[in-house]
Amino acid sequence: MTYYRPEFFAEKTKEQKKRGRRIFLTLVISSILFTLVLAGLYVYASRVTYDLTVQIDHSSAPCKTRQKTIETALTEAGFRPGDLDIIEPGRNARLEDGMTIRVQQVRIVKEEIEEATDFKTVEEEDRTMKKGEKKTFREGKPGKDLVTYRVTYTSGVETDREVLSRQTLAEPVDQIIHVGVIETINGFAYTRREVFQSTAYTGGGRTATGTHARVGEIAVDPRVIPLGTTVYVEGFGPLRAEDTGGAIKGHIIDIYMSSKSACRRWGRRNVTVYLP
Repeated sequence: MTYYRPEFFAEKTKEQKKRGRRIFLTLVISSILFTLVLAGLYVYASRVTYDLTVQIDHSSAPCKTRQKTIETALTEAGFRPGDLDIIEPGRNARLEDGMTIRVQQVRIVKEEIEEATDFKTVEEEDRTMKKGEKKTFREGKPGKDLVTYRVTYTSGVETDREVLSRQTLAEPVDQIIHVGVIETINGFAYTRREVFQSTAYTGGGRTATGTHARVGEIAVDPRVIPLGTTVYVEGFGPLRAEDTGGAIKGHIIDIYMSSKSACRRWGRRNVTVYLP
């Protein structure tokens, strides 16, 4: 069942109308005041001034700004940082009063430099000089290269250097030193000594060089000791290489002796051979 309430449809009195208008005006004024307060707070916040110290490389200066970030503050001050520049505490860091901003400018350049290259010192045996003697046969001469570098400077100080290319302009000339190798044993001059296996033979006849086989000559492998070479054999002294033999291969010598008994006494043994 629905009840009818005629007072809801009755015309409002003047007092009710005034009361409604007062409420409406109060709401409008409150809204306007709230908006003004917010606007004032925004203006106040936007007009905050920061006292800063800006250090660029090795120079520093005080700075005042109303910007919010380090990068915008630097731009406002007339300095536009490069992409590679190092900024502390960070490009987009929020400003704080009393903050120190440090900027290290980074610059990358190409440099071409002519550089001397070292020559080598080469030692060569000289069989006409005594062991221990040295003589400069040819003076060395440095070469020259054109080197291209990629150089990084941070705050004006070189912090990295990378070789991009190297072009030879002049080759170096090696220095050559002649080194003496001659030593003596019982008056015999030699340049090297090696161990050979030795045997003995006798019986006369002709040698490979056409001479008569005799005491004082040996049979050798000509690939190791050339025929006609005089060597010093330990236990014998100087002997001349004049003969060859089918069994004389490599580091083997066959020493001619005066008798079979001498050959048997000698047998087969290792000896040191001094070669010129």
